Amino acid sequence: MLIGLCVLALSILIACYEIPRLLKQGCRKEVWIYCILMLLGNVLATLKGMAKQIPNPADWITFLMVPLTKILLQLGLIKL
Repeated sequence: MLIGLCVLALSILIACYEIPRLLKQGCRKEVWIYCILMLLGNVLATLKGMAKQIPNPADWITFLMVPLTKILLQLGLIKL
């Protein structure tokens, strides 16, 4: 829990520096993207700090691509 709070505090300090600078430049979309990515990074860093198992992104890609590949093979759109 302490690790999560430390990560959150550090992220807030970084955001206090970055977000006003982006807003001053008129980059509103970039602020939203920054906040979303920062939130995702906070969640992953907190889970990693609490020694939780984080799934490998390659496993998710494989899970999605295997059925798609089978369908494309059956349709004859790709060949091995």
